[in-house]
Amino acid sequence: MASVADPVGPSLLVTRLGEALREIRKGDSVTYLTLFLAVVFGFQSWLFQLSVQLALLVVLLAPSMAQRPALWFLLSMAASITLVHERDLADNHKYLLCYWLWVMCIAHIPTDRELRDRIIRFNARFFLIFIFLGAALQKFLSSTYMTGGMFELELLLDDRFRAFGHLVGIDPSLGEENLRRFNLLQHPYVQVLDDKIKLLSNDHVHYVAKLVTLYDFYVQVAIGVLLLFCREVTDMFADLLLLFFIFTTYLPAPVWGFGVTLSVLGFALAKERSQFMSAAYLLAMGAVVVYQVPWGDWVLGT
Repeated sequence: MASVADPVGPSLLVTRLGEALREIRKGDSVTYLTLFLAVVFGFQSWLFQLSVQLALLVVLLAPSMAQRPALWFLLSMAASITLVHERDLADNHKYLLCYWLWVMCIAHIPTDRELRDRIIRFNARFFLIFIFLGAALQKFLSSTYMTGGMFELELLLDDRFRAFGHLVGIDPSLGEENLRRFNLLQHPYVQVLDDKIKLLSNDHVHYVAKLVTLYDFYVQVAIGVLLLFCREVTDMFADLLLLFFIFTTYLPAPVWGFGVTLSVLGFALAKERSQFMSAAYLLAMGAVVVYQVPWGDWVLGT
C-alpha cells in the first residue's frame, strides 16, 4: 500500500504560519512588541538608552521579567525624566511612547491576566481615538492646514519629501530654488527686505498638497469616529482604515516611530478579536521598519 505523503508546499506553510500566529496572540506579545518599540524607536538620552538596554538584556535572559511592573516602572521613569528635559524637542510619538510605557506598568500590577488585557485594550482604544480625533480637531482649527498650505510648504522646502515630490511629478528645481531663497534668510551677510521671501510654486504642487491634506484629515477623522462605537463591525472598518493609513503614510513621511507605535496599539486592540487583523498589524509593523531603507536616494538617483 502506498504511504500517504506528508503535506508540503504552500498549504503546510499557511498551516504553520496560522499556528505561529495563534501562539503569538495567546502569548504576551503586546509586552514584547512594546519593548521592541522602546528599544528601536525610543529616546536617545543616555538615561533611557541605559535603562532600555538593561531591560532588554534582563528579558532575554529571563522572559518572565517582562510581566513584572518593576521593569516597566524603570522604563516609564526613564522616559518621563527624559521627556521633561527634552519637552521642547521631543516628537509627538515620544510623548505617546511615554504614556504607553506607564500603561504597561499599571497593566502589569494586577496578577489577573484577563484584567491586564482589558487595561491594555481600553488604553489602546483610548489613545487611538485621542490621537486621531485630537489631531483632526487641531488641524481643523489651524489657519494654514486645511488650505493645504502646510503640506505645500513641506513639499517645497522639506528635504525628506523630495523623493515623494519627485514620484508625484513635482519639478525638483522648485525645491532647489526655494531652499536657496530660504537659506538667504539665515545668511549673516545678506539682508532680506522685511525678512520675507516669496517661494516658487505652481498649480500641481498646490493640487498635490491639497489632496494629501484632505486624505490625511478625513482618514484620521474616520478612524477616530469608528473606534468610538466599540462595535465589532465598526472596529473592523477602523482596522482597515488604520492599516491603510500606516502602510501609505509612513513610506513618504519618515516618522517611523509613530508608525510602529500605531501598529502596536492596533495589534493590542485587535489581538483577541481577529487573527487576520492581528497578522495585518504585524505585517504593517514590519513594513514600517523596512521603509527605513534609503529608497528616496534610489528614486532621486543620489
